[in-house]
Amino acid sequence: MKNFLLSAVALAAISMSASAQTRMTLHEEFTGENCPPCASTNPGFWALCDGASNPSKLIHISYMVPIPSAGFYCNRTTAIYTARDAYYSVPFAPYGRYDGHVPNPTASSPGHPGYFTQADIDAEAAIPSHFNMTVTNAWNATYDSVTTSITVTCVTAYSGSLYLRTALIETNDFFTPPGTNGETHFANVVQAMYPNVTGTVMAGSWNPGDTHTYTLVGAVPSWVDKTGAPYIVSWIQNDADKYIDQAAQGTPLPGIALDVAANPSVGVNDLVCGGATFSTTHTATLKNTGTTTLTSVDIYYKATGGSYTSYPWTGSLAPGATTTVTMPAVSMTPAVKGSYQTITDSVANPNATVDINPANNVSGITFFVESTVGVPMPFRTSFEHFTDSLYYYTDAGSNNRTWGIWQTGTSGVYLGHSGTYAAGFPLKNYPAGTVNSIILQEVNVTSPASAVLTFWVSYSQQTSASSDVLEVVYSTDCGGSWNSLWSNSGAAMATLPAMLASAGFSYPTSPTQYDMYSVSLSSVPAGPLMFAFRMTDGGGNFICVDDITISVSTDVKTAAAISSDISIFPNPSKGEATLSFNLDNTSDVQVQVIDGLGRVVKTVANEKMNAGVHSLPVNTESLASGVYNVIIRTDGGVFTQHLSVVK
Repeated sequence: MKNFLLSAVALAAISMSASAQTRMTLHEEFTGENCPPCASTNPGFWALCDGASNPSKLIHISYMVPIPSAGFYCNRTTAIYTARDAYYSVPFAPYGRYDGHVPNPTASSPGHPGYFTQADIDAEAAIPSHFNMTVTNAWNATYDSVTTSITVTCVTAYSGSLYLRTALIETNDFFTPPGTNGETHFANVVQAMYPNVTGTVMAGSWNPGDTHTYTLVGAVPSWVDKTGAPYIVSWIQNDADKYIDQAAQGTPLPGIALDVAANPSVGVNDLVCGGATFSTTHTATLKNTGTTTLTSVDIYYKATGGSYTSYPWTGSLAPGATTTVTMPAVSMTPAVKGSYQTITDSVANPNATVDINPANNVSGITFFVESTVGVPMPFRTSFEHFTDSLYYYTDAGSNNRTWGIWQTGTSGVYLGHSGTYAAGFPLKNYPAGTVNSIILQEVNVTSPASAVLTFWVSYSQQTSASSDVLEVVYSTDCGGSWNSLWSNSGAAMATLPAMLASAGFSYPTSPTQYDMYSVSLSSVPAGPLMFAFRMTDGGGNFICVDDITISVSTDVKTAAAISSDISIFPNPSKGEATLSFNLDNTSDVQVQVIDGLGRVVKTVANEKMNAGVHSLPVNTESLASGVYNVIIRTDGGVFTQHLSVVK
């Protein structure tokens, strides 16, 4: 499903009397929808800010920043994040300033919200403020601007280069992630600043009893959901040292009388297979987000690249209620190699009136239509571009599903095997047991007996005990079921030193930090097949896959400078099997038998061998019944065959 904005959470109003020096502190966080460390840090950080009595001590707001890259969500507030980034010289994300200063300067990453503690909150809140503040805010008659009144009273004499900064805040919840880090919940995001990001110049010198009321009128951006309880936060900041002396927030702005929202549409699987044309029906969901009963709504729908068609709805929908509407069938023409398709729903004209809250009007479904024809061999992808045949990335962990590809690659920092990019699995971002898959487009395997799948892998464990599993699987029914072709895990797959999670990611920095694997396709049926690389998180750091090729064995032989003519007979084996292979050149050769958990259960050979045909006995008497991988490591690459053992 495509990502669309829902409503925010409401926060309590805070006011202070002129006779008290109650301190309300302000934490400004810099986070981003494409920032993996932000996704892992934010839940705990937000829980701390909202826990116990902290809401009476602390206001938390966040700016969306383009670290490591920008997305549509971040780009909505470019002018704001650009100015605030520069103001604080933000070095990374997630990052935070507490009342303008770094709350944990001695930490290994000063400013990282992961180091923010209850002790920080208690110590800062205990410092008396020089000012008291109250904030009130209200919509205008047409709900497109907010009038804010901020009263500042001096309690203790103070002077400096003072600015009053005021922001419109809303918590955003998306149906699916707006970026690549999997987050769907973004707490207390700055949507606009009034009169601008610089703020309002205040008097430079204040004496006890001095009072001033500032009235600001600011336009509300079109993307702000007016039924989502947005609110105003204002703070006094000294630009000489960036110190924030006091902060306050207004009550959540009330909802509106007449409004309709498009909730998630349903009815199409995320991955479907079809021919030259594809037709489907779907269900649109309406929600009454106003306070007046809805009796009519115009629903507009369209397919990728098409024009909207109107579909009227009538009925009786109470405030807060939802209803589903079965929409007419939609036809589309996917690309030959498969492509993402979108059905978009938009609602308008509630009760035949103009909708004054367009932010929640659009929803829809995004799904991938895979061609049932299959691209011919040889098939190759190096992930240098999104269109390099990687179409579908599933995340079955806490982040549900991410569209697109986690592409590693910053020149000079980490590399793919033959270029800048590789397909990467960021293991440390997910809990153990999380299963992710990169699914390739369908390939027409015409000669399985001579076909070979080759690919390059770079992998770093977190510790020697980490045992992440990488599998190659295939499907004949559009991903409905999967069959295993190959797997490897743990130390047997590692090409990089182990790196603890606290030390960051471990990325390949050279092509030499990749191992090549070759898997025979002799056991697969002929015809269009869908191949996938599936990773099961076992506490690791990062797996990169690159330069995938599906071709006849002669193509692999030329590329690898070794032969892939490998066989094991008999297979299944009851006591002993014979492994045969042909070396093109003299090479160091290691042959190991790996069980389903990635453990080396038998070393068959570990020596230098001359060019030519070799036959090695593999004793299976001591092995339990099951399927094993026989891995042959040579100077030219790593080759794998399945071996079944029966008793």
